[in-house]
Amino acid sequence: MAKSSVIKKTFRPVLLHVISDSTGNLAAHMTAALLTQFPPGTFEVRHWNFQTREAVTSTMTQIVHKSDSSIAAVVHAVVDPVLKKAISRTCDKGKIPCRDLTGDFVKFLSDVSTMKPVASIKRLHEVSDNYLRRIDAMEFTLAHDDGLKLDSIDQADVVLAGISRTSKSPTSIYLGQHGYRCANVALAIEVEPPAELLAMPPEKVFGLVIDPNRLADVRSTRQRGWSMSDGKYNSLEHIISEVRWSRRLFTKQGWRVLDVSSSAIEETAHKIIEMLKADKQTAK
Repeated sequence: MAKSSVIKKTFRPVLLHVISDSTGNLAAHMTAALLTQFPPGTFEVRHWNFQTREAVTSTMTQIVHKSDSSIAAVVHAVVDPVLKKAISRTCDKGKIPCRDLTGDFVKFLSDVSTMKPVASIKRLHEVSDNYLRRIDAMEFTLAHDDGLKLDSIDQADVVLAGISRTSKSPTSIYLGQHGYRCANVALAIEVEPPAELLAMPPEKVFGLVIDPNRLADVRSTRQRGWSMSDGKYNSLEHIISEVRWSRRLFTKQGWRVLDVSSSAIEETAHKIIEMLKADKQTAK
């Protein structure tokens, strides 16, 4: 009996061109969020940012050329209506699927507000008080990372405390990006916590804890990355003692406790932000 031949279809990812006439953050974040709903490798993303009327023709020519040998699509979040039409026309001509990420939403906001949008790129980059506040917060946060500059920690909007590898630094940076002057202090069971930290108003300090087994895995991975042998740092027994000690300290100081075992940095930060906002409302 002759063997039947099986033709295997080679899968090629869709080359997804993401175009923006600004920093590209909006388009990048929207696209990244939506692509999580598809299997890895479904799309190959190419970003084209800071497009001007002069540059868009060149960009679209490159996209059409690249699409000759690939399955391609275009999404964009440009503000300029002239650029929107130019992208759409080129995609229609090149038979490339195209979608405006902002058009329908902007129209919706215009309809419900009865106001006409300005469609100005410059508006996206105006220096506002809020922008300056965020810059100040980031500078403060970076300067007060991992117990630095304890003499001015009292100027923080929020302080994160916890034993090693409880996501203090990245969570602090995320809070800084949102305009919160954040400091973080690493704790160790063998060392007395800084007096400056203990003197902070309890409502400003958040204690971060994590499941000991998860923390042991995280620390072991770090140890291997540093080519270090196992020791007390990643010992599960020692870590259990550390976590228990930190919880007792947090309770004694009246600090709020957040378990970061299964939370993304963004989730932890947003929980903190919501609690800080609730504190302000209560204080009014």
